[in-house]
Amino acid sequence: MKSTALLWLYLGASQYFCQAYVPPEIRQKWKETSYTMSDALKTIETLAPQRNDADVELYYAARFIDRNSHLFYANQEERDSLWEMANGSWELLMGYEQPKVDDFFLPYPPFADYAMAFVIVDTDDNYFGKGIASSPEFSYVALGGPSKVNERTRQLYMDYNDFYINGQQVYGWDLSYFMRGYARNWYAIERNRPPLAFTLIGVTEKIMIVRGSKTGGMAIFRRIDGDMREAAYGSAPWKERIAGFWTKKLDRKKSNSDEA
Repeated sequence: MKSTALLWLYLGASQYFCQAYVPPEIRQKWKETSYTMSDALKTIETLAPQRNDADVELYYAARFIDRNSHLFYANQEERDSLWEMANGSWELLMGYEQPKVDDFFLPYPPFADYAMAFVIVDTDDNYFGKGIASSPEFSYVALGGPSKVNERTRQLYMDYNDFYINGQQVYGWDLSYFMRGYARNWYAIERNRPPLAFTLIGVTEKIMIVRGSKTGGMAIFRRIDGDMREAAYGSAPWKERIAGFWTKKLDRKKSNSDEA
């Protein structure tokens, strides 16, 4: 059984460009029909929610966007608008793992009736998260951490410092083992690994398409009608909660010192 978690857990790792392979006959069809980015985005908006992993039209619409997004989002104003629209909570619909794989996979088929994979893009607070939830109101588990956008390359770099269960942060959780093993490339603990990243290649009010910057795998998301941040990270803003945790820890340390 194909592992449906590979792209989800290990999406992207470096800043190398992986252009999607497209057969010559498909490229010729695009030329003859004057196929555009707008056409491709509308196709994905319509077909992706159906989650037909064998849909050829959907597959090559995604390929078209991957090959042409650098032309569509060519200037700074367009790239700024791209990231502004990308902010929000997104459910993973489908993806594929390698540039030359010719079919999609569906995330977690045995659990699709009661669970969804999600990501949260927040370029205002520069914090990125992802996890598994039953609804916008309840998250089973989530990872979160600081993020940074490279507007020129349309890449978002992220790290996972924080671990959450049911919206409550679990302090002291060692994520180093997970972080060194992403994309099945194991790094010695003393070795600096490439930063995790994905490239934003298309977004509308309804859907978002991203490409893993190392593997060339692609994922399609649909916008969640609601804000997942409270369910994923808890009711308090993450910065305030972390600051409060360290304040309490220092207060306890000072109290113990005074008692001694």
